[in-house]
Amino acid sequence: MVKKKILLFGATGMAGHMAYYYLQCTGKYDLVNVVYRSQLTDDSIVVDVTDGDAVSRLVREVRPDFILNCIGVLIRGSREHPDNAILINAWFPHLLKKLSDEVGAKLIHISTDCVFSGKKGNYSETDFRDADDVYGRSKALGEIINDKDLTIRTSIIGPELKENGEGLFHWFMHQHGCVNGFQTAIWGGVTTLELAKAIDVAIDQGVTGLIQLSNGLGISKYDLLHLFSRIWHKQDVEILPFDGNGIDKSIAKSARFSYVVPGYEEMLREQYDWMQNKQELYRTLYL
Repeated sequence: MVKKKILLFGATGMAGHMAYYYLQCTGKYDLVNVVYRSQLTDDSIVVDVTDGDAVSRLVREVRPDFILNCIGVLIRGSREHPDNAILINAWFPHLLKKLSDEVGAKLIHISTDCVFSGKKGNYSETDFRDADDVYGRSKALGEIINDKDLTIRTSIIGPELKENGEGLFHWFMHQHGCVNGFQTAIWGGVTTLELAKAIDVAIDQGVTGLIQLSNGLGISKYDLLHLFSRIWHKQDVEILPFDGNGIDKSIAKSARFSYVVPGYEEMLREQYDWMQNKQELYRTLYL
């Protein structure tokens, strides 16, 4: 069987490194990983994605079957450098779409529940994207929705490879003492391992357009932190119930994508087992 070639952008990020290692372990793909600074593997390709000419040369040279875009400027970076956020979150996916058309590839782009404000929750694919910050608006502009490519809208939690990680899991695992757990902040995403599994299935099924990846069940950040604490045996924190925030960015699952996202505890236990089996990646920061 000829392996499908995937050109993966953002290979050292929270979503990107997990996608790389999971898809690699399936044995089904020839993976070419692209990074900005630090190499993920000996054959990582270092490219500044704001250099459109360099990205174009790379795509034309590799001529992949799939382009997987896991790059994104997150909330803090978008707030501090809105110009960079607009370039990478909004412009870059459209450059990849244009290049994928040119070389006959399919683009798989990862978007976020933050395209929504969180004022109502249980958002559908067709709900108005009402985010009012640079991150949410730039990510909304970057969504590629057509009959050839695929945008996966979700929210992710999982381990990172950098000490200054921004995600909730990374933050919690580096806390000590008392922390606030928001009881009225509702989350409805997936682990990065679950996202990687879903990407594999989506490739097999040939899904296109926009899908929302969720189990359709929201969970409070308070309950989520308790799951982190119990599964990772983190006993040096006390999680205090806190009613502030009140943001519900939970998303409805897409009926036309048959992949079944499990419950939160099951997802997190699988993530824990994955990390235990990849201690060379995570020992320093989490284990």
